[in-house]
Amino acid sequence: MVALRCAMSKTVTAHEEAISMVCCSIDSRIMLTGDTTGVAKVWSVSELTDTCGKTTPLNILFDCHDMGVNSADISTVTTITNKGKVYSILTCGNDNLVKIWQLTLWKKNAGSHQCAVIMVQSLKGHSSIVTSVCFCGADATLFASTSMDKTTRIWRMVEKNNAVCLQVLEGHTRYVNTCGFSQDGLLFATGSNDKSVIVWDVKGHFDLNVKLHDSSEDLKSTVNVRRDIQVEVSLREKVMFTNAVNSCDFSNECKYLVAAGSDKTIRVWNFDENGRFEECKDSPLYAHHYSVQHMVISPCSLYMASCSLDGMTVIWDLNTLKQKGSLHTEYGGARSCSFSSNSELIAVACDNEIIFVWKIETLQLVAKLSGNDEDVTCVSFSPDSRYLMSGCVEGHFRIWSVHPKKHIISETSTIVYDKAHEIGITCAHFAFKNPSRKPRSILMLTGGNDAMVKTWKLLDDRIDFKMKFVGHGSDITCVKFPRHITTFLASTSLDKTARIWQTKTGDCLHVIDPKDAILTCCSFSSNNKILATGSLDKAMFLWNLPLDDEGATSIRKSTSLEAYGLRLNDDDRRDLEVALSKLSSSTDTPDEFICPITQQIFRDPVICSDGHTYDRSAMMSWFRRGKFSSPLTNEPLVSKSMTPNTTIKEAISVFIQQNRQRK
Repeated sequence: MVALRCAMSKTVTAHEEAISMVCCSIDSRIMLTGDTTGVAKVWSVSELTDTCGKTTPLNILFDCHDMGVNSADISTVTTITNKGKVYSILTCGNDNLVKIWQLTLWKKNAGSHQCAVIMVQSLKGHSSIVTSVCFCGADATLFASTSMDKTTRIWRMVEKNNAVCLQVLEGHTRYVNTCGFSQDGLLFATGSNDKSVIVWDVKGHFDLNVKLHDSSEDLKSTVNVRRDIQVEVSLREKVMFTNAVNSCDFSNECKYLVAAGSDKTIRVWNFDENGRFEECKDSPLYAHHYSVQHMVISPCSLYMASCSLDGMTVIWDLNTLKQKGSLHTEYGGARSCSFSSNSELIAVACDNEIIFVWKIETLQLVAKLSGNDEDVTCVSFSPDSRYLMSGCVEGHFRIWSVHPKKHIISETSTIVYDKAHEIGITCAHFAFKNPSRKPRSILMLTGGNDAMVKTWKLLDDRIDFKMKFVGHGSDITCVKFPRHITTFLASTSLDKTARIWQTKTGDCLHVIDPKDAILTCCSFSSNNKILATGSLDKAMFLWNLPLDDEGATSIRKSTSLEAYGLRLNDDDRRDLEVALSKLSSSTDTPDEFICPITQQIFRDPVICSDGHTYDRSAMMSWFRRGKFSSPLTNEPLVSKSMTPNTTIKEAISVFIQQNRQRK
C-alpha cells in the first residue's frame, strides 16, 4: 500500500479579485494564475515553495483578457535558447479571444528567476466566451479551444507567429466547457453543459486541407473495445419517413421488413434473394387515427400487428397486407403488443393499467390481466409461450403463467419483481439461453429510464438477476436479442446511439452513432446480419453487421494469428514469429511477401478495396489514424472491407518450410 501525504507549502495572496484559473508547467518551474478582472500573473514555483522566498510574481499581464481569464495551458514542448528557456502559453477569456504567448525564463541569480512575456497572436473566431484551451501534448503546434457558442475549434501554428483554425467541431447542444487531448494525440475529448462527453478521433496529421474525422463520418466506424474483439458496422440503407419512426420488425426468412411511426402509417418492404429490398406496392398502410406506437410480426410470419394511441390494435395478413380484424381496448391508448411463439395469442399493454390477450384465429378476448397500479409500458411472451411479462412506469415487472395449448392464463401474476429499474421499465425481450439443452432456461432483457439494460434468468417460475449493461447516457428505448441466439444483444437510447453488447461479459462491442438521431427501436434480421434502427428524426437505418458465416453465432473476433481458421498453440506461435522475423531480414524474400506499409513479411495478408495486399494489423492501424485512402495510390478507398489473401498466405507457408529445410 502506498500512502500519499500532502502538506501545505505556502499560502500566497495572489490577486485582488477571485482567481478563475491556475496552471503549472510540466517541469514545475512556472505557474500561471488568472482572475475575474482579466489579470494574469506568472510565478516561479521554486520561490513559491520556499517558505522564506519572495511572494511577488515574475510578471503581470494586466490586459490579458478583458472581463476575466477563464483558462490557460502551458505547452509540454519547450526550447532552450541563449536567452533562457522558452515556453508557449495559451489563454482565453470572456472577451471571446484565444491568445498565444511566448514566455522566456532565465535565472537572475542562484535563488531567483526573471521572465519576459510577449503576446504572439490574438485569435478571433468564437462568437461567445471562450471557456477552455489546451495544447496537444504530442504536437506542440496543435491546440484547441471551447466556447459558450457550443463549438470547439482546432488550431495549428503554421508559421512562427501565425495560427489558423483547421476545423470547427459542432456536436454539443449547450455550452462546451472543457477539452483535452490524449497523450498520443490520437483522441480529443470535449465536455459540455448538455451532460455529454464527445470523444473525437483525431487520427492523423492536420494541415489546411485535412478535416477532423469524427464518429459520424461516412456513418461507419471501427472500434477496438478489447484486444481480442473487433467489430465493424457499416450503413446499408437509410429510409426517410414523414415523421418519427416508433417501431420496426423483420419477418422470419428475412422476407419482410415493417416499420411504423408518428405519421399514423405502416410501411412494408419486401426482400429478394440477393438481399435487395423494395417497398411493397400496397404500402403505406393506413388504419389508425393516432400515432402507431408499436408493431410486430408473428413468429409464423403470417400476421403482423400494429397498436396505437387510438386504443386500437389491428391484425394484418402479412402476405396480402389486408386487415384480418381490429381489437379495441377499454379506454386509454395501446402502447405495446406481443405475439406468442406459436402465433396463436396476442397481448396488448394499455395506458389504463390493463393487459388484454386475444386469440388470433377468432379474435376472441382470452384474458384481461390487472394488478398493475400504473400504466403498462411493455409486454412480451416468452419463447415457449409459457410466460407473459409486463413492465410498468414505476419500474417493476410482473410475469403470468400461460398454458400454451389451452390458452389459459393465471388470473394473478406468479412473479412480481419490484424496482427492476428505478425510474421505469421501457422495453423487454425474451430468448432461450440454450435452445438445445433441457431444461431450457430463458433469458429476459429489460431496458429502463435509468439508462440501463439488464438481463434476467427465468427458470421454473423463478427469476434471477444476471447482469446490467452500463454505457448509455439516457433512457433505453428498445432492447433486442438476435434471432435464436443470445451471445450478444442490441439496445437503442435517447442518447442518440445504438449499442451492441456481449451478453456473457457485459462488454460494449460497438456504438452506432447515426449523427444526431434519437433512436427509438431496433430489430435483427432473421440471419442476424442486418440491424434496423428507427429514429425520431424521420429516418430508419439499416446496418450491416459482420457476423461469422458459420451459424451467425457471434460478432467476429479478430487477431493476427488466429483469424480465418489458423489455430496455433503458444509454442507454434513462437516458432512462427521467429521464422517470420528471420525471413523479414532475409535479402532473398520475394517482394510480394512484404507489406508495403510495415516493410515486414505478411503475418495476416488481406486484400483491400484498392486491390492491393497489406497486413491486416497495419491496415487496422491505418484506419484508426483516420486515413481512408489507399496507402499505395492515395486514392479514396471505396470501403474498409478486407478479404484474406489466402494465395499469399499459403505461399508464405511454403516458403517458410523450404527455408527451414535449406537450413
